[in-house]
Amino acid sequence: MNLDEASRNWTALGENDPLWVVLTEPDKKNHRWNETEFFATGTAQIADIFQQLQTAGLSPAPGRALDFGCGVGRLTQALAARFAAVDGVDISASMLRHAGKFNRFPDRVKYHFNVRPDLAAFPTEQYDFIGTLIALQHTPPRFQRSYLADFIRLLKPGGVAYFQTIHARGWRRLVPDWGADFIRKRRSRGQAFIPLYGLPVKTVRQIFERPGSRIVKFDSTAYPGWETRYANDVFIVQKTAA
Repeated sequence: MNLDEASRNWTALGENDPLWVVLTEPDKKNHRWNETEFFATGTAQIADIFQQLQTAGLSPAPGRALDFGCGVGRLTQALAARFAAVDGVDISASMLRHAGKFNRFPDRVKYHFNVRPDLAAFPTEQYDFIGTLIALQHTPPRFQRSYLADFIRLLKPGGVAYFQTIHARGWRRLVPDWGADFIRKRRSRGQAFIPLYGLPVKTVRQIFERPGSRIVKFDSTAYPGWETRYANDVFIVQKTAA
């Protein structure tokens, strides 16, 4: 899947029931997410992330943050309580339309449509914090690599990135991504579908284990609901002097 295809796919997914597409709880399908409850999950996750950062001895300055794969702004809105300015970026035009409607901080939160294999539209060394959850895993691996590499460019010295990826395990390692996409397209009968793409931990480490950045913390656990196919990987990375 290329980026134009991905953008069309996620724009279609976001047209109807966008909150469920972000958090696919079985009992919340068909518009059963309560808006307040939905955004409260983002507040709780951001609070947990910053507790992890504090435990790791990290305290990002409260200047500017970037929410990659922001969707309808679940985490973006929560970040606005901690930062003077927050940018949300996504590949889905429909998700961003919903994000605009849900935006409680229009003076401090801006949303951006980006169908590029990089984040070149965003300024170098302007972000104190970059975060992303359940977004990279829906992005083809070659683009995951380029976006992750751009995180370091975007961060200020001392800035922190907190992100989550997945990697294939068991029999799923034997199935190429193009094959998995083919199967998903057949099963969805031409309708939009939610793809999953693993990125090996070794690949992520190669991006950040070099002069200019350091991996502060890494955790890997079974991916809930997909335990036999994927592991869930969480990284905390800090930009350092080159």
